[in-house]
Amino acid sequence: MKCKFLLMLLSSAVALQAALIKDVRFNCAKTCQLEFQFASDKNLPTFFQKYDNASKILTVGFSETDLALGVGNYNVDVSSPFVRAMNVTKEPYRGMNFLMIRMPVGASINTDKNAIGLDKSSFLLKFASKEGKSWTLSKLFANNKKAAEKAVRDEEKRMAAERKAAENQAILDRKAAEKQAALDRKAAREEEKRLAAERKAAEKQALLERKAAEKAIRDNIAQAAAPGGVSALLEGLKEMTVIIGSGMEQFRLVANTRLSIDKISMPNSTFIIKVAIKGPERSPVFKVGAGSLVKSVYWDMDGLNIQLSAGAKPAILVQDGALILQTAENAVRRDGFVFWSARPNGLYVRDWMKSPDAVPEFSDFVKSYEKDSKKVVSSTQTFHLRPVLRELIVVADETEFFAAPSEKSQVMQRVVFGDRLVNMDLTGLYRKVQIGNRIGYVNRRAVSFTDELSAVQMERLKKVDQERGGVLTQGMKPVGSALDVLYEDRVTYSSFGRRDPFVEIQGLVEEGINIDQVELVGIIWEAEEPVAILVETKNPGVSYTLKEGDKIMNGKVLKITQTDVLFLIQEFGVSRRYSMGLPDKFGGQK
Repeated sequence: MKCKFLLMLLSSAVALQAALIKDVRFNCAKTCQLEFQFASDKNLPTFFQKYDNASKILTVGFSETDLALGVGNYNVDVSSPFVRAMNVTKEPYRGMNFLMIRMPVGASINTDKNAIGLDKSSFLLKFASKEGKSWTLSKLFANNKKAAEKAVRDEEKRMAAERKAAENQAILDRKAAEKQAALDRKAAREEEKRLAAERKAAEKQALLERKAAEKAIRDNIAQAAAPGGVSALLEGLKEMTVIIGSGMEQFRLVANTRLSIDKISMPNSTFIIKVAIKGPERSPVFKVGAGSLVKSVYWDMDGLNIQLSAGAKPAILVQDGALILQTAENAVRRDGFVFWSARPNGLYVRDWMKSPDAVPEFSDFVKSYEKDSKKVVSSTQTFHLRPVLRELIVVADETEFFAAPSEKSQVMQRVVFGDRLVNMDLTGLYRKVQIGNRIGYVNRRAVSFTDELSAVQMERLKKVDQERGGVLTQGMKPVGSALDVLYEDRVTYSSFGRRDPFVEIQGLVEEGINIDQVELVGIIWEAEEPVAILVETKNPGVSYTLKEGDKIMNGKVLKITQTDVLFLIQEFGVSRRYSMGLPDKFGGQK
Protein backbone atom coordinates (compact mmCIF):
# COMPACT_ATOMS: atom_id res chain seq x y z
CA MET A 1 0.00 0.00 0.00
CA LYS A 2 2.88 2.30 0.89
CA CYS A 3 4.63 1.59 -2.45
CA LYS A 4 1.46 2.37 -4.41
CA PHE A 5 1.12 5.69 -2.58
CA LEU A 6 4.73 6.64 -3.39
CA LEU A 7 4.24 5.78 -7.08
CA MET A 8 1.08 7.90 -7.25
CA LEU A 9 2.91 10.80 -5.57
CA LEU A 10 5.86 10.49 -7.99
CA SER A 11 3.55 10.42 -11.01
CA SER A 12 1.73 13.53 -9.78
CA ALA A 13 5.04 15.33 -9.27
CA VAL A 14 6.24 14.46 -12.77
CA ALA A 15 2.93 15.59 -14.32
CA LEU A 16 3.11 18.96 -12.49
CA GLN A 17 6.70 19.50 -13.67
CA ALA A 18 6.24 18.50 -17.32
CA ALA A 19 8.91 20.04 -19.56
CA LEU A 20 7.92 22.67 -22.17
CA ILE A 21 9.61 23.26 -25.54
CA LYS A 22 9.15 26.98 -26.28
CA ASP A 23 10.45 26.85 -29.85
CA VAL A 24 12.53 24.84 -32.35
CA ARG A 25 15.37 26.36 -34.37
CA PHE A 26 17.68 25.11 -37.13
CA ASN A 27 20.97 26.85 -37.95
CA CYS A 28 24.23 26.09 -39.73
CA ALA A 29 26.61 28.73 -38.31
CA LYS A 30 29.48 26.22 -37.91
CA THR A 31 27.82 22.85 -38.14
CA CYS A 32 24.13 22.29 -38.84
CA GLN A 33 22.13 21.50 -35.73
CA LEU A 34 18.52 21.33 -34.56
CA GLU A 35 17.91 23.28 -31.32
CA PHE A 36 14.96 22.47 -29.01
CA GLN A 37 14.57 25.49 -26.68
CA PHE A 38 13.15 24.40 -23.29
CA ALA A 39 11.48 26.86 -20.92
CA SER A 40 13.85 25.78 -18.11
CA ASP A 41 17.06 23.84 -17.73
CA LYS A 42 15.55 21.87 -14.84
CA ASN A 43 13.63 18.58 -15.03
CA LEU A 44 14.71 18.00 -18.63
CA PRO A 45 13.03 14.88 -20.10
CA THR A 46 14.20 11.53 -21.40
CA PHE A 47 15.07 11.62 -25.12
CA PHE A 48 15.40 9.09 -27.96
CA GLN A 49 15.90 9.29 -31.73
CA LYS A 50 15.10 6.72 -34.48
CA TYR A 51 15.65 6.88 -38.27
CA ASP A 52 13.56 4.84 -40.76
CA ASN A 53 15.53 4.38 -44.01
CA ALA A 54 12.49 3.15 -45.98
CA SER A 55 10.34 6.24 -45.32
CA LYS A 56 13.25 8.71 -44.77
CA ILE A 57 11.77 9.86 -41.45
CA LEU A 58 13.77 10.84 -38.35
CA THR A 59 11.71 10.51 -35.15
CA VAL A 60 12.69 12.14 -31.84
CA GLY A 61 10.80 11.67 -28.59
CA PHE A 62 10.74 13.58 -25.27
CA SER A 63 9.05 12.08 -22.21
CA GLU A 64 6.43 14.14 -20.31
CA THR A 65 6.98 17.16 -22.58
CA ASP A 66 4.71 19.73 -24.28
CA LEU A 67 5.30 21.97 -27.31
CA ALA A 68 4.21 25.57 -26.95
CA LEU A 69 2.91 25.64 -30.53
CA GLY A 70 0.83 22.49 -29.85
CA VAL A 71 0.53 19.20 -31.70
CA GLY A 72 -0.07 19.12 -35.46
CA ASN A 73 1.75 19.32 -38.80
CA TYR A 74 4.32 22.05 -39.52
CA ASN A 75 5.74 22.63 -43.01
CA VAL A 76 9.40 23.69 -43.20
CA ASP A 77 10.93 23.25 -46.71
CA VAL A 78 9.97 20.35 -48.99
CA SER A 79 13.26 20.65 -50.93
CA SER A 80 15.57 20.93 -47.92
CA PRO A 81 18.39 18.34 -47.62
CA PHE A 82 17.76 18.46 -43.85
CA VAL A 83 14.36 18.78 -42.14
CA ARG A 84 11.44 19.20 -44.54
CA ALA A 85 8.44 19.09 -42.18
CA MET A 86 7.52 18.23 -38.59
CA ASN A 87 4.59 16.11 -37.38
CA VAL A 88 4.05 16.55 -33.61
CA THR A 89 1.89 14.11 -31.60
CA LYS A 90 1.44 13.00 -27.99
CA GLU A 91 1.60 9.20 -27.53
CA PRO A 92 1.83 6.87 -24.50
CA TYR A 93 4.85 4.56 -24.48
CA ARG A 94 5.97 2.23 -21.66
CA GLY A 95 3.83 3.93 -19.03
CA MET A 96 4.88 7.49 -19.97
CA ASN A 97 3.50 10.21 -22.25
CA PHE A 98 5.93 11.06 -25.05
CA LEU A 99 6.04 14.10 -27.32
CA MET A 100 6.77 12.42 -30.69
CA ILE A 101 8.27 14.63 -33.44
CA ARG A 102 8.44 12.85 -36.81
CA MET A 103 10.48 14.70 -39.42
CA PRO A 104 10.65 13.78 -43.13
CA VAL A 105 14.29 14.55 -43.98
CA GLY A 106 16.52 14.96 -47.01
CA ALA A 107 19.75 13.24 -48.00
CA SER A 108 21.88 15.10 -45.42
CA ILE A 109 20.24 13.17 -42.56
CA ASN A 110 20.45 9.38 -42.91
CA THR A 111 21.06 7.97 -39.44
CA ASP A 112 19.77 8.03 -35.89
CA LYS A 113 23.31 8.15 -34.45
CA ASN A 114 23.38 11.96 -34.55
CA ALA A 115 25.40 13.74 -31.83
CA ILE A 116 23.49 15.50 -29.05
CA GLY A 117 24.40 18.36 -26.72
CA LEU A 118 22.99 20.70 -24.06
CA ASP A 119 23.49 24.48 -24.04
CA LYS A 120 21.83 25.81 -20.87
CA SER A 121 18.11 25.14 -21.53
CA SER A 122 18.56 24.29 -25.23
CA PHE A 123 18.84 20.65 -26.31
CA LEU A 124 20.96 20.28 -29.48
CA LEU A 125 20.77 17.59 -32.16
CA LYS A 126 23.92 17.91 -34.32
CA PHE A 127 24.37 16.72 -37.91
CA ALA A 128 27.54 15.96 -39.86
CA SER A 129 26.53 17.89 -43.02
CA LYS A 130 26.75 21.67 -43.47
CA GLU A 131 25.36 24.55 -45.57
CA GLY A 132 21.72 24.38 -44.62
CA LYS A 133 19.13 27.15 -44.55
CA SER A 134 18.37 28.40 -41.02
CA TRP A 135 14.78 28.75 -39.70
CA THR A 136 12.72 29.15 -36.53
CA LEU A 137 9.56 27.04 -36.21
CA SER A 138 7.43 29.74 -34.55
CA LYS A 139 8.26 32.24 -37.32
CA LEU A 140 7.56 29.67 -40.04
CA PHE A 141 4.28 28.80 -38.33
CA ALA A 142 3.30 32.49 -38.10
CA ASN A 143 4.21 33.16 -41.75
CA ASN A 144 2.39 30.04 -42.95
CA LYS A 145 -0.65 30.94 -40.84
CA LYS A 146 -0.67 34.48 -42.24
CA ALA A 147 -0.31 33.21 -45.82
CA ALA A 148 -3.06 30.64 -45.26
CA GLU A 149 -5.41 33.27 -43.84
CA LYS A 150 -4.71 35.54 -46.83
CA ALA A 151 -5.33 32.61 -49.21
CA VAL A 152 -8.64 31.93 -47.44
CA ARG A 153 -9.69 35.57 -47.80
CA ASP A 154 -8.70 35.60 -51.49
CA GLU A 155 -10.58 32.34 -52.06
CA GLU A 156 -13.70 33.73 -50.35
CA LYS A 157 -13.56 36.82 -52.59
CA ARG A 158 -13.14 34.66 -55.69
CA MET A 159 -15.98 32.36 -54.70
CA ALA A 160 -18.25 35.36 -53.95
CA ALA A 161 -17.51 36.77 -57.42
CA GLU A 162 -18.20 33.37 -58.99
CA ARG A 163 -21.48 33.03 -57.05
CA LYS A 164 -22.62 36.45 -58.21
CA ALA A 165 -21.72 35.65 -61.83
CA ALA A 166 -23.47 32.27 -61.54
CA GLU A 167 -26.60 33.93 -60.12
CA ASN A 168 -26.69 36.45 -62.98
CA GLN A 169 -26.20 33.67 -65.52
CA ALA A 170 -28.93 31.59 -63.83
CA ILE A 171 -31.38 34.50 -64.16
CA LEU A 172 -30.56 34.82 -67.88
CA ASP A 173 -30.83 31.05 -68.39
CA ARG A 174 -34.19 30.92 -66.58
CA LYS A 175 -35.62 33.70 -68.74
CA ALA A 176 -34.36 32.00 -71.91
CA ALA A 177 -35.79 28.65 -70.75
CA GLU A 178 -39.19 30.19 -69.99
CA LYS A 179 -39.27 31.81 -73.44
CA GLN A 180 -38.28 28.52 -75.15
CA ALA A 181 -40.87 26.59 -73.08
CA ALA A 182 -43.62 28.96 -74.26
CA LEU A 183 -42.56 28.41 -77.89
CA ASP A 184 -42.46 24.63 -77.34
CA ARG A 185 -45.96 24.62 -75.83
CA LYS A 186 -47.30 26.57 -78.79
CA ALA A 187 -45.64 24.20 -81.27
CA ALA A 188 -47.00 21.18 -79.33
CA ARG A 189 -50.57 22.52 -79.53
CA GLU A 190 -50.23 23.04 -83.28
CA GLU A 191 -48.81 19.49 -83.67
CA GLU A 192 -51.72 18.04 -81.68
CA LYS A 193 -54.20 19.80 -83.98
CA ARG A 194 -52.41 18.43 -87.09
CA LEU A 195 -52.30 14.86 -85.73
CA ALA A 196 -55.97 15.01 -84.77
CA ALA A 197 -56.88 16.06 -88.33
CA GLU A 198 -54.74 13.23 -89.77
CA ARG A 199 -56.35 10.64 -87.44
CA LYS A 200 -59.81 11.79 -88.43
CA ALA A 201 -58.96 11.54 -92.16
CA ALA A 202 -57.37 8.07 -91.69
CA GLU A 203 -60.41 6.78 -89.79
CA LYS A 204 -62.71 8.02 -92.55
CA GLN A 205 -60.56 6.35 -95.26
CA ALA A 206 -60.38 3.06 -93.30
CA LEU A 207 -64.19 3.03 -92.97
CA LEU A 208 -64.60 3.46 -96.71
CA GLU A 209 -62.06 0.67 -97.44
CA ARG A 210 -63.70 -1.72 -94.96
CA LYS A 211 -67.12 -1.16 -96.57
CA ALA A 212 -65.65 -1.76 -100.04
CA ALA A 213 -63.92 -4.99 -98.91
CA GLU A 214 -67.10 -6.29 -97.25
CA LYS A 215 -69.04 -5.59 -100.46
CA ALA A 216 -66.40 -7.46 -102.54
CA ILE A 217 -66.63 -10.50 -100.23
CA ARG A 218 -70.41 -10.54 -100.46
CA ASP A 219 -70.20 -10.33 -104.29
CA ASN A 220 -67.67 -13.21 -104.43
CA ILE A 221 -69.81 -15.41 -102.20
CA ALA A 222 -72.82 -14.73 -104.36
CA GLN A 223 -70.89 -15.61 -107.53
CA ALA A 224 -69.55 -18.87 -106.01
CA ALA A 225 -73.05 -20.35 -106.02
CA ALA A 226 -73.40 -19.93 -109.81
CA PRO A 227 -72.00 -22.62 -112.20
CA GLY A 228 -68.53 -21.66 -113.43
CA GLY A 229 -68.16 -19.01 -110.73
CA VAL A 230 -64.81 -18.04 -109.15
CA SER A 231 -63.57 -19.06 -105.73
CA ALA A 232 -65.60 -17.78 -102.82
CA LEU A 233 -62.32 -17.23 -100.92
CA LEU A 234 -60.43 -14.80 -103.14
CA GLU A 235 -61.26 -13.19 -106.46
CA GLY A 236 -59.10 -14.33 -109.35
CA LEU A 237 -58.38 -17.87 -107.95
CA LYS A 238 -59.85 -21.21 -108.99
CA GLU A 239 -58.34 -23.59 -106.46
CA MET A 240 -56.05 -23.85 -103.42
CA THR A 241 -55.12 -27.34 -102.20
CA VAL A 242 -53.00 -28.64 -99.28
CA ILE A 243 -51.77 -32.26 -99.06
CA ILE A 244 -49.77 -33.52 -96.04
CA GLY A 245 -48.40 -37.01 -95.55
CA SER A 246 -45.61 -39.58 -96.14
CA GLY A 247 -42.94 -37.10 -95.05
CA MET A 248 -43.91 -34.21 -97.32
CA GLU A 249 -46.26 -31.20 -97.46
CA GLN A 250 -47.54 -29.70 -100.73
CA PHE A 251 -49.46 -26.49 -101.48
CA ARG A 252 -51.10 -26.12 -104.94
CA LEU A 253 -52.63 -22.89 -106.31
CA VAL A 254 -54.60 -22.40 -109.59
CA ALA A 255 -55.49 -18.87 -110.75
CA ASN A 256 -57.81 -17.61 -113.47
CA THR A 257 -54.68 -16.57 -115.37
CA ARG A 258 -52.37 -19.39 -116.50
CA LEU A 259 -49.12 -19.16 -114.49
CA SER A 260 -45.53 -19.33 -115.73
CA ILE A 261 -42.36 -19.75 -113.63
CA ASP A 262 -40.90 -16.40 -114.76
CA LYS A 263 -43.73 -14.52 -113.01
CA ILE A 264 -42.97 -16.13 -109.59
CA SER A 265 -40.31 -14.71 -107.23
CA MET A 266 -38.26 -16.50 -104.58
CA PRO A 267 -39.22 -15.86 -100.89
CA ASN A 268 -37.98 -12.45 -99.68
CA SER A 269 -36.67 -11.56 -96.20
CA THR A 270 -40.24 -11.62 -94.81
CA PHE A 271 -40.92 -15.05 -96.42
CA ILE A 272 -43.38 -13.71 -99.05
CA ILE A 273 -43.58 -15.20 -102.58
CA LYS A 274 -44.91 -12.69 -105.14
CA VAL A 275 -46.83 -13.88 -108.25
CA ALA A 276 -46.82 -11.11 -110.90
CA ILE A 277 -50.27 -11.67 -112.45
CA LYS A 278 -53.14 -9.26 -112.90
CA GLY A 279 -55.93 -9.29 -110.31
CA PRO A 280 -57.71 -7.01 -107.86
CA GLU A 281 -55.44 -4.29 -106.42
CA ARG A 282 -56.59 -5.08 -102.88
CA SER A 283 -58.36 -8.01 -101.21
CA PRO A 284 -58.97 -9.54 -97.77
CA VAL A 285 -56.32 -11.88 -96.34
CA PHE A 286 -57.24 -15.55 -96.70
CA LYS A 287 -55.65 -17.59 -93.86
CA VAL A 288 -54.78 -21.17 -94.80
CA GLY A 289 -56.24 -23.51 -92.18
CA ALA A 290 -54.04 -26.61 -92.66
CA GLY A 291 -50.33 -27.41 -92.72
CA SER A 292 -47.29 -25.43 -91.63
CA LEU A 293 -45.99 -24.27 -95.04
CA VAL A 294 -48.35 -21.45 -96.14
CA LYS A 295 -49.93 -19.08 -93.60
CA SER A 296 -52.07 -16.80 -95.83
CA VAL A 297 -52.79 -15.52 -99.38
CA TYR A 298 -53.88 -11.99 -100.46
CA TRP A 299 -53.83 -9.59 -103.42
CA ASP A 300 -52.20 -6.15 -103.61
CA MET A 301 -51.35 -3.74 -106.42
CA ASP A 302 -48.23 -5.80 -107.41
CA GLY A 303 -50.11 -9.09 -107.80
CA LEU A 304 -50.71 -12.16 -105.64
CA ASN A 305 -48.82 -12.57 -102.34
CA ILE A 306 -48.23 -15.96 -100.65
CA GLN A 307 -47.10 -15.60 -97.01
CA LEU A 308 -44.96 -18.57 -95.91
CA SER A 309 -44.28 -19.65 -92.33
CA ALA A 310 -41.05 -18.22 -90.88
CA GLY A 311 -38.02 -20.25 -91.97
CA ALA A 312 -39.90 -22.20 -94.69
CA LYS A 313 -37.77 -23.02 -97.76
CA PRO A 314 -40.03 -24.90 -100.23
CA ALA A 315 -39.27 -26.19 -103.71
CA ILE A 316 -41.17 -24.03 -106.29
CA LEU A 317 -42.44 -25.32 -109.63
CA VAL A 318 -45.20 -24.67 -112.18
CA GLN A 319 -47.10 -27.58 -113.74
CA ASP A 320 -49.92 -27.16 -116.29
CA GLY A 321 -50.28 -23.48 -115.30
CA ALA A 322 -50.58 -24.25 -111.57
CA LEU A 323 -48.13 -23.16 -108.83
CA ILE A 324 -46.86 -25.97 -106.57
CA LEU A 325 -44.86 -25.47 -103.34
CA GLN A 326 -43.42 -28.55 -101.64
CA THR A 327 -41.31 -29.13 -98.49
CA ALA A 328 -40.56 -31.79 -95.90
CA GLU A 329 -43.56 -32.40 -93.61
CA ASN A 330 -43.12 -31.48 -89.93
CA ALA A 331 -46.66 -30.82 -88.72
CA VAL A 332 -48.14 -34.34 -88.65
CA ARG A 333 -46.27 -37.28 -87.06
CA ARG A 334 -48.63 -40.11 -88.07
CA ASP A 335 -48.97 -42.37 -91.07
CA GLY A 336 -51.58 -41.36 -93.68
CA PHE A 337 -52.68 -38.16 -95.46
CA VAL A 338 -54.46 -34.87 -94.74
CA PHE A 339 -56.22 -33.30 -97.76
CA TRP A 340 -57.64 -29.77 -97.78
CA SER A 341 -59.01 -27.91 -100.82
CA ALA A 342 -60.85 -24.63 -101.56
CA ARG A 343 -62.81 -24.58 -104.86
CA PRO A 344 -65.57 -22.43 -106.43
CA ASN A 345 -68.28 -24.63 -104.99
CA GLY A 346 -66.94 -24.85 -101.41
CA LEU A 347 -64.24 -26.17 -99.03
CA TYR A 348 -63.27 -29.84 -98.71
CA VAL A 349 -61.33 -31.53 -95.89
CA ARG A 350 -60.39 -35.22 -95.73
CA ASP A 351 -58.23 -36.99 -93.11
CA TRP A 352 -56.86 -40.48 -93.71
CA MET A 353 -54.73 -41.08 -90.64
CA LYS A 354 -53.63 -44.26 -88.86
CA SER A 355 -53.47 -44.48 -85.08
CA PRO A 356 -49.91 -44.16 -83.70
CA ASP A 357 -48.15 -47.34 -82.60
CA ALA A 358 -48.03 -48.00 -78.84
CA VAL A 359 -44.80 -46.80 -77.18
CA PRO A 360 -43.35 -49.28 -74.64
CA GLU A 361 -43.20 -48.01 -71.05
CA PHE A 362 -39.82 -47.63 -69.33
CA SER A 363 -41.01 -49.90 -66.53
CA ASP A 364 -41.36 -52.72 -69.08
CA PHE A 365 -37.74 -52.16 -70.10
CA VAL A 366 -36.59 -52.27 -66.47
CA LYS A 367 -38.43 -55.57 -65.88
CA SER A 368 -36.54 -57.13 -68.76
CA TYR A 369 -33.15 -56.07 -67.30
CA GLU A 370 -31.13 -59.04 -66.05
CA LYS A 371 -30.22 -58.73 -62.42
CA ASP A 372 -26.92 -60.65 -62.79
CA SER A 373 -25.68 -58.71 -65.84
CA LYS A 374 -22.25 -57.05 -65.70
CA LYS A 375 -22.19 -53.65 -63.97
CA VAL A 376 -20.48 -50.87 -65.92
CA VAL A 377 -19.33 -48.76 -62.95
CA SER A 378 -17.02 -50.14 -60.26
CA SER A 379 -16.46 -48.74 -56.77
CA THR A 380 -12.82 -47.90 -57.49
CA GLN A 381 -13.96 -45.39 -60.13
CA THR A 382 -16.43 -43.45 -57.97
CA PHE A 383 -16.05 -40.36 -55.78
CA HIS A 384 -18.09 -39.70 -52.66
CA LEU A 385 -19.19 -36.26 -51.53
CA ARG A 386 -19.66 -35.81 -47.80
CA PRO A 387 -20.82 -32.64 -46.02
CA VAL A 388 -18.33 -30.94 -43.67
CA LEU A 389 -19.46 -28.21 -41.26
CA ARG A 390 -16.96 -25.31 -41.20
CA GLU A 391 -16.58 -22.79 -38.42
CA LEU A 392 -15.39 -19.19 -38.85
CA ILE A 393 -13.46 -17.14 -36.25
CA VAL A 394 -13.82 -13.34 -36.03
CA VAL A 395 -10.22 -12.01 -36.38
CA ALA A 396 -11.04 -8.26 -36.49
CA ASP A 397 -11.16 -6.38 -33.19
CA GLU A 398 -14.80 -5.55 -33.96
CA THR A 399 -17.01 -5.80 -37.06
CA GLU A 400 -20.66 -5.42 -38.08
CA PHE A 401 -23.17 -8.25 -38.60
CA PHE A 402 -25.33 -7.00 -41.52
CA ALA A 403 -28.81 -8.07 -42.61
CA ALA A 404 -27.73 -8.03 -46.30
CA PRO A 405 -24.37 -8.21 -48.17
CA SER A 406 -23.83 -4.43 -48.15
CA GLU A 407 -22.29 -1.98 -45.70
CA LYS A 408 -25.38 0.24 -46.20
CA SER A 409 -27.76 -2.45 -44.93
CA GLN A 410 -29.10 -2.75 -41.38
CA VAL A 411 -26.56 -3.66 -38.67
CA MET A 412 -28.19 -6.42 -36.59
CA GLN A 413 -25.37 -6.61 -34.02
CA ARG A 414 -21.59 -6.29 -33.63
CA VAL A 415 -19.21 -9.20 -33.18
CA VAL A 416 -15.71 -9.09 -31.66
CA PHE A 417 -12.46 -11.00 -31.90
CA GLY A 418 -12.82 -14.68 -31.01
CA ASP A 419 -16.56 -15.02 -31.72
CA ARG A 420 -17.49 -18.22 -33.60
CA LEU A 421 -19.77 -18.13 -36.67
CA VAL A 422 -21.21 -20.89 -38.89
CA ASN A 423 -20.11 -20.49 -42.52
CA MET A 424 -22.97 -20.74 -45.04
CA ASP A 425 -21.96 -19.11 -48.34
CA LEU A 426 -19.66 -16.54 -49.98
CA THR A 427 -21.27 -13.52 -51.68
CA GLY A 428 -18.66 -11.18 -53.21
CA LEU A 429 -16.94 -9.28 -50.38
CA TYR A 430 -19.22 -10.80 -47.70
CA ARG A 431 -19.71 -14.21 -46.09
CA LYS A 432 -23.17 -15.44 -45.23
CA VAL A 433 -23.00 -16.73 -41.64
CA GLN A 434 -25.22 -17.85 -38.76
CA ILE A 435 -25.01 -16.60 -35.17
CA GLY A 436 -27.37 -18.49 -32.89
CA ASN A 437 -30.73 -18.42 -34.67
CA ARG A 438 -29.88 -15.36 -36.78
CA ILE A 439 -28.51 -15.41 -40.33
CA GLY A 440 -26.69 -12.43 -41.85
CA TYR A 441 -23.47 -11.24 -43.49
CA VAL A 442 -19.98 -10.15 -42.34
CA ASN A 443 -17.00 -8.80 -44.30
CA ARG A 444 -14.96 -11.82 -45.38
CA ARG A 445 -11.72 -10.02 -44.42
CA ALA A 446 -12.88 -9.83 -40.80
CA VAL A 447 -13.16 -13.62 -40.37
CA SER A 448 -10.95 -16.69 -40.98
CA PHE A 449 -11.19 -20.44 -40.78
CA THR A 450 -9.30 -22.10 -37.93
CA ASP A 451 -6.60 -23.53 -40.22
CA GLU A 452 -5.94 -20.05 -41.66
CA LEU A 453 -5.10 -18.36 -38.33
CA SER A 454 -1.56 -17.07 -37.82
CA ALA A 455 0.48 -18.01 -34.76
CA VAL A 456 -0.16 -14.56 -33.20
CA GLN A 457 -3.91 -14.89 -33.76
CA MET A 458 -3.94 -18.42 -32.30
CA GLU A 459 -2.23 -17.23 -29.11
CA ARG A 460 -4.61 -14.30 -28.80
CA LEU A 461 -7.59 -16.61 -29.39
CA LYS A 462 -6.46 -18.91 -26.58
CA LYS A 463 -6.29 -15.97 -24.18
CA VAL A 464 -9.73 -14.72 -25.24
CA ASP A 465 -11.22 -18.20 -24.74
CA GLN A 466 -9.64 -18.47 -21.28
CA GLU A 467 -11.03 -15.08 -20.29
CA ARG A 468 -14.49 -16.11 -21.48
CA GLY A 469 -14.27 -19.38 -19.60
CA GLY A 470 -13.90 -21.68 -22.60
CA VAL A 471 -14.92 -21.71 -26.26
CA LEU A 472 -18.40 -20.29 -25.87
CA THR A 473 -19.77 -21.19 -29.30
CA GLN A 474 -17.75 -24.29 -30.07
CA GLY A 475 -19.86 -26.92 -31.84
CA MET A 476 -22.87 -24.67 -32.49
CA LYS A 477 -25.41 -26.32 -34.78
CA PRO A 478 -27.52 -24.67 -37.50
CA VAL A 479 -31.27 -24.61 -37.07
CA GLY A 480 -34.44 -24.52 -39.17
CA SER A 481 -34.53 -24.92 -42.92
CA ALA A 482 -30.99 -23.61 -43.24
CA LEU A 483 -29.61 -27.13 -42.61
CA ASP A 484 -29.23 -27.83 -46.32
CA VAL A 485 -27.00 -24.83 -47.04
CA LEU A 486 -24.65 -24.85 -44.03
CA TYR A 487 -22.23 -27.39 -45.48
CA GLU A 488 -19.31 -27.28 -47.83
CA ASP A 489 -18.65 -30.24 -50.10
CA ARG A 490 -15.37 -32.10 -49.62
CA VAL A 491 -14.25 -34.85 -52.00
CA THR A 492 -12.94 -38.15 -50.59
CA TYR A 493 -11.70 -40.99 -52.74
CA SER A 494 -9.67 -44.20 -52.78
CA SER A 495 -6.47 -44.02 -54.83
CA PHE A 496 -5.89 -47.83 -54.76
CA GLY A 497 -2.11 -47.43 -55.05
CA ARG A 498 -2.18 -44.73 -57.72
CA ARG A 499 -0.57 -41.28 -57.30
CA ASP A 500 -2.73 -38.74 -55.45
CA PRO A 501 -4.05 -36.48 -58.27
CA PHE A 502 -4.60 -33.55 -55.84
CA VAL A 503 -0.94 -33.33 -54.71
CA GLU A 504 1.16 -30.94 -56.81
CA ILE A 505 4.03 -32.63 -58.69
CA GLN A 506 7.34 -31.48 -57.17
CA GLY A 507 9.68 -29.48 -59.41
CA LEU A 508 7.01 -27.81 -61.57
CA VAL A 509 6.57 -24.69 -59.42
CA GLU A 510 8.74 -21.81 -60.64
CA GLU A 511 11.24 -20.26 -58.22
CA GLY A 512 9.69 -17.31 -56.39
CA ILE A 513 10.27 -14.98 -53.43
CA ASN A 514 12.33 -16.45 -50.59
CA ILE A 515 10.49 -15.34 -47.43
CA ASP A 516 13.63 -15.89 -45.36
CA GLN A 517 15.22 -12.93 -47.19
CA VAL A 518 12.34 -10.40 -46.99
CA GLU A 519 10.42 -8.54 -44.30
CA LEU A 520 6.82 -7.28 -44.16
CA VAL A 521 6.58 -3.45 -44.20
CA GLY A 522 2.92 -2.77 -45.02
CA ILE A 523 -0.55 -4.13 -45.83
CA ILE A 524 -3.01 -2.34 -48.15
CA TRP A 525 -6.29 -3.30 -46.49
CA GLU A 526 -8.97 -1.03 -48.01
CA ALA A 527 -8.82 -2.70 -51.45
CA GLU A 528 -11.26 -5.49 -52.34
CA GLU A 529 -8.29 -7.86 -52.26
CA PRO A 530 -5.70 -7.03 -49.55
CA VAL A 531 -2.10 -6.61 -50.73
CA ALA A 532 1.03 -7.30 -48.65
CA ILE A 533 4.16 -5.20 -49.30
CA LEU A 534 7.56 -6.85 -48.63
CA VAL A 535 11.13 -5.58 -49.09
CA GLU A 536 14.41 -7.44 -49.25
CA THR A 537 16.26 -7.41 -45.92
CA LYS A 538 19.67 -6.74 -47.46
CA ASN A 539 18.42 -4.40 -50.20
CA PRO A 540 15.44 -2.30 -48.97
CA GLY A 541 15.17 -0.66 -52.37
CA VAL A 542 13.75 -3.89 -53.87
CA SER A 543 10.09 -4.43 -52.94
CA TYR A 544 7.37 -6.95 -53.80
CA THR A 545 3.54 -6.98 -53.61
CA LEU A 546 1.63 -10.21 -52.95
CA LYS A 547 -2.06 -11.20 -52.90
CA GLU A 548 -3.73 -14.25 -51.41
CA GLY A 549 -2.95 -17.31 -53.54
CA ASP A 550 0.27 -15.88 -55.06
CA LYS A 551 3.11 -18.41 -55.24
CA ILE A 552 6.42 -18.01 -53.42
CA MET A 553 9.46 -20.29 -53.22
CA ASN A 554 8.22 -23.72 -52.00
CA GLY A 555 4.74 -22.45 -51.18
CA LYS A 556 2.09 -19.74 -51.51
CA VAL A 557 0.34 -16.90 -49.64
CA LEU A 558 -2.48 -18.51 -47.63
CA LYS A 559 -4.10 -15.54 -45.83
CA ILE A 560 -3.63 -11.77 -45.42
CA THR A 561 -5.10 -10.03 -42.35
CA GLN A 562 -4.82 -6.43 -41.12
CA THR A 563 -1.61 -7.18 -39.20
CA ASP A 564 -0.18 -10.50 -40.48
CA VAL A 565 0.55 -12.55 -43.60
CA LEU A 566 0.21 -16.36 -43.34
CA PHE A 567 2.30 -18.50 -45.73
CA LEU A 568 1.95 -22.22 -46.52
CA ILE A 569 5.40 -23.82 -47.04
CA GLN A 570 5.94 -27.30 -48.51
CA GLU A 571 9.47 -28.69 -48.18
CA PHE A 572 10.67 -32.28 -48.38
CA GLY A 573 7.08 -33.53 -48.49
CA VAL A 574 6.15 -31.73 -45.24
CA SER A 575 3.70 -28.78 -45.03
CA ARG A 576 4.06 -26.02 -42.44
CA ARG A 577 2.59 -22.58 -41.84
CA TYR A 578 4.72 -19.47 -41.33
CA SER A 579 3.34 -16.07 -40.29
CA MET A 580 4.96 -12.66 -40.72
CA GLY A 581 3.68 -9.65 -38.74
CA LEU A 582 3.88 -5.89 -39.26
CA PRO A 583 6.41 -3.93 -37.16
CA ASP A 584 5.01 -1.64 -34.48
CA LYS A 585 5.44 2.13 -34.50
CA PHE A 586 8.82 1.91 -32.71
CA GLY A 587 10.36 -0.69 -35.00
CA GLY A 588 9.65 -3.86 -32.98
CA GLN A 589 7.39 -6.74 -34.01
CA LYS A 590 3.75 -6.69 -32.94
